[in-house]
Amino acid sequence: MSIPVVAGLILLAVQGPTTTATTTTTTPPPTTTVTTVPSQRVAAETTTTTAPGCDLTPANARKGDLIWGFKKSFRQYVGVGLAGATGNSITATNGATITALDEVVRDGVPNPSGIPTGAYRFTFDSADYTSPTQFTARYRGTVTFAYPTHFFTLLLFDPWVTTANGTTILHADIELKATPGAPTQPTNLPDVDLARVTPPAATPTNGLLTWQAAPATLTSAEAFAGFYQAGAAMDPVALTLAADCATTPTTPPTANPVIPPAATPTENLIPTARFRPTPGLASTGVATEHSLWAGVVLLLAGMALVLAAYRPGRRT
Repeated sequence: MSIPVVAGLILLAVQGPTTTATTTTTTPPPTTTVTTVPSQRVAAETTTTTAPGCDLTPANARKGDLIWGFKKSFRQYVGVGLAGATGNSITATNGATITALDEVVRDGVPNPSGIPTGAYRFTFDSADYTSPTQFTARYRGTVTFAYPTHFFTLLLFDPWVTTANGTTILHADIELKATPGAPTQPTNLPDVDLARVTPPAATPTNGLLTWQAAPATLTSAEAFAGFYQAGAAMDPVALTLAADCATTPTTPPTANPVIPPAATPTENLIPTARFRPTPGLASTGVATEHSLWAGVVLLLAGMALVLAAYRPGRRT
């Protein structure tokens, strides 16, 4: 078992995901080195002008978007990777984009491995709107997480939100592609209930219904392809649903990751040790080289004493 995989298993014990394996793991470690910011557009958008006299109705609910980061620790797991990870990628296609919101930051550097790690914006597809507490809103886009050295690719397709009778669910199509050597089988879960959402008590204003950072929890381990347990906190959901006459919020900036420059060799200012004691030897605080010289001195002193003892006496 490689060192990176062992490290992943140790970190897994803290996070508590459900996937285990004897050869490797596809289970992400917990987030411990990054600062979590709600995956919403509050800090990124500018004030927009609403459309007075515009009302959101079942006939005109035709705009909006969904901004959701899925789960930040998973974005870090794939986007930063464990030591030795190669070929990792996160991509967004078919109507989804990766934003600069809530990016993974390490040592003050966002996206430290050059892979975009921000939350995702899914574009509007369709809606069946009755009221602020009873509607279905569908969004378009595909996000792909690839981790070749851990033998998997996870795809999230076309999320949608349903809310009715006090229950709000975020659904999506989930597919896990596992290559030979993976500890789990490939899965394809269409129309899965992915997360339970707690929406705010929001009402449309000038044709625009907005949720900001609605808390979300995982509905089942299977819904996330076995990576986390049911009830695990997911990233908060930001949703807009708007009439065609409404003014929607400013689109958040897209990610622009910079590939970190390769480390340049520097002069080694620490002299190379001429001798390193065998690891099995106990440390006494005295350099081994000095001990060898002390032995030589003692040997010479002993020889001198022997020669003195056998020195012929003076004749009288």
